[in-house]
Amino acid sequence: MTIDAAKTRATPEKTARDIETSAPAGDGAVFPALSLAGLQFFFADIKRKTIIWNENGSQSFDSEIKDLQQAPSTEALRLLTPEDRKNILRLIQGAVRDGKAGPFDVGGGPDHRIPGIPLMAYRYEMPDGRMLAICFPSLGEDDGNPGQIVLGLAPILQHFVQSSSRIVLLIDNFGYVRFASDGFVKNFQIEDARMILGRNIAHIQNRVGRTIVSLAIAALTRRASATGRGKFLLANSDSLDLKYDAMYFRIGGSIGGVLFSAGHIGGDVDFAKVFELCSAPMLVVSIKNRMILAANTAAMKTYHLSTETIDAQPITETLLHPRSYAALLDAARSKAEVPQSVVVNSLNGQSKKKRIKASLIGSDKDGKLVLEARS
Repeated sequence: MTIDAAKTRATPEKTARDIETSAPAGDGAVFPALSLAGLQFFFADIKRKTIIWNENGSQSFDSEIKDLQQAPSTEALRLLTPEDRKNILRLIQGAVRDGKAGPFDVGGGPDHRIPGIPLMAYRYEMPDGRMLAICFPSLGEDDGNPGQIVLGLAPILQHFVQSSSRIVLLIDNFGYVRFASDGFVKNFQIEDARMILGRNIAHIQNRVGRTIVSLAIAALTRRASATGRGKFLLANSDSLDLKYDAMYFRIGGSIGGVLFSAGHIGGDVDFAKVFELCSAPMLVVSIKNRMILAANTAAMKTYHLSTETIDAQPITETLLHPRSYAALLDAARSKAEVPQSVVVNSLNGQSKKKRIKASLIGSDKDGKLVLEARS
């Protein structure tokens, strides 16, 4: 090693500080972010505070194969959990200090019941004195271990679950919930995903409803998959009509579980377009401020509305008398099936009695009132 190289040797403390305080992105710059799913290797350039890495393209939905990617350290690691970032910094620090570090497990989730990726790191000094930490997945000295078949199972599953718009839930072979997609949290009306993650599916029926609990336990007990469509009861007594697949899987002697994937029976329908095509005049009104949030084409034509008039005043100052609005809101709260007869004041100056079916979506305070005119 040259004298100049010795002068530029990074201390472990300086290494960690450099990586954590990499140069901020320029205005408008968009940098790629490292993903543990499909990670092949990465270099940490200590002096330049950057990370260069390569990922397997098959781990993305569009199977896009990219060349080497590069980003400032903080940008490259921004999508990882705080624990994974800490372990990677500890790995780099160990390699710089001792010449070699690892394996350190990353991507295994909060309790590591599903294996993550064990990363090794080696120090490499460039002729100009710059120092690199070269990191890659490895089991350590015994790299021929057949257990590598399950390397990275958790981050790969998490990658696909979190990138999906479907309703997806992953339960391990012990019954513990490992991953829940945003679609699952939203459709099953979970206030906070932390209320179900890491907990046994049998113990959270009051959070997710009894239907999916029964389905998951049956799949685990019978070690069999299930496919179909049906009504899923939620914890608040609402229900969802879903087309689902509960796929039982097993990898080796201890890794397995059930991957629940579902979508609405209607499929990926553009409901905004359906709303516009409906021949009956329909309005969506905010209960909080009584403003019209949406009006389909039929309503705009029938009531002589315009975008300006919708945005300017609440419905109680244009189409409906406050008493009529209150009557419709009460009917919606009581889930009345019979349309209410109220006077509607069209903006062309004409007032006519119309039969309006009122429905409530969402909570009683911040929900939406749907008004549909019946012939």
